[in-house]
Amino acid sequence: MAPRLLSGTYECSLDDRSRVAVPARLREPFADGTVTAWWLDECLVVVPRLEWPHFIESTFGRMSVLDDDQRELSRFLLAGAFEQEVLDKQGRVLVPAELREHAGLNGKVKVVGAGSYLELWDPTRLAERFARLRETGVAQRAARLAARITDGGRG
Repeated sequence: MAPRLLSGTYECSLDDRSRVAVPARLREPFADGTVTAWWLDECLVVVPRLEWPHFIESTFGRMSVLDDDQRELSRFLLAGAFEQEVLDKQGRVLVPAELREHAGLNGKVKVVGAGSYLELWDPTRLAERFARLRETGVAQRAARLAARITDGGRG
């Protein structure tokens, strides 16, 4: 069976204990827990706990400690990772202070399905990101990506 594609955008809230509920229709992949971490953009990534090592390797390849860029990226991603063994009964994920600070989260949170993982965004930051993308042209970006894929990743 193919893995479930996590998709959609949901408005949620941090509760008084800094937890955010994973929308019910997206919870199944997180039954064995989560890893919530700093992400490449000004947001957080939430990955099924058992898939975290594979997610890092399949996204970035094996990162060498001998390469400055790879070592810095590895340090950033792994230092900002928080593991939670199970979701609570309400399907909530704890978002520690350092992670909230990185993503600018306080109050409302946009939970975005991004394929095999979720992203947690400050609603204003996400709206600004989408507005910039629309300005620069979604179709043009898609065409550039398609050209790179056609070139075998050389572009």
